[in-house]
Amino acid sequence: MIAIFVYNILLIILYSITMAFAINSYLKEKNKVFLLISFYLAFFIFDNIIIYMTEFINSFAQSYDQAFMSAPAVKTIIFMGNAFFSASIIAELRKDKLKPLHYGLLIALAVWMVSIPLLENSAFKVWLYYLGNQIFLLYLSFYCWRGTKKELPDLNKGYLKKLAIINFLFSILIVLEDSFVIFNVDQYSSLTTKIYNRSISEDIFSITVCLLLFHFFLKERQISEEESPEEQEESIMIQRFCHAHQFTQRETEVFELLMFHRTNQEIADQLFLSLGTVKTHVHNIFIKLDIKKRTQIFPLFEDYQASSSEKMTLKKSNDFS
Repeated sequence: MIAIFVYNILLIILYSITMAFAINSYLKEKNKVFLLISFYLAFFIFDNIIIYMTEFINSFAQSYDQAFMSAPAVKTIIFMGNAFFSASIIAELRKDKLKPLHYGLLIALAVWMVSIPLLENSAFKVWLYYLGNQIFLLYLSFYCWRGTKKELPDLNKGYLKKLAIINFLFSILIVLEDSFVIFNVDQYSSLTTKIYNRSISEDIFSITVCLLLFHFFLKERQISEEESPEEQEESIMIQRFCHAHQFTQRETEVFELLMFHRTNQEIADQLFLSLGTVKTHVHNIFIKLDIKKRTQIFPLFEDYQASSSEKMTLKKSNDFS
């Protein structure tokens, strides 16, 4: 029991730390995908707390198992939350929006999970209830794989491919484990109902997802070092230059990376944009600056910088006089 207790605590810590990284990234970058990841991980935490209570509080476990057989509202909410946010995260990686097909599948999954408990109590009923979620996970694997065929940043394609493999593998492993546990370990007689609520395959799946997120936060993303005063001054000058030429926020972000000699593909990877979208922003920047190639950016910026320095010098001179 001590081992299970420690295992639960470690899982919750893992989910919480990963969620903290996601929330911090969202607050810094306002990128929607990080907010979706935060909510997705919150359902991992909620699910593990419920399972933990069934393992250590007998009265709660009995009432939860009985309610599960007739109206598994809590588990349905957890499954639907995971399904919605996982589909939304994948859509963001694909640079898509959820389509009517996805909402239709989510509604079908909800109807499945509400309808199956109406059947007569049996192990097969419980197996069918869980099956719907694993079929949806299998669909997400296909949805990820299709995304790798689109024109997307290499970073997005890489993670879509990883998620496709992970979702496919665990959709099968979870069904196999459910089949063994439900038909051989759990008890569903008229006198007693005892359910082993923890799925080791689901735990390994969630741990794998967290490790993948850690890899992204700690390895893939370029963590900027603290800027020197000179670099800070140049960054402020770039912002002023962009404002003077009426760049949009996204055009400003692209322009800053152009100033660091980033290629279009590198810009796309860093800003989570498609290569075509970056080319459009670069084209709009060229129009606003009335130039035709990248090399013309730097003389323009240097002229602006020199002009601004002269104005600052003149202002200081007038202040002293």
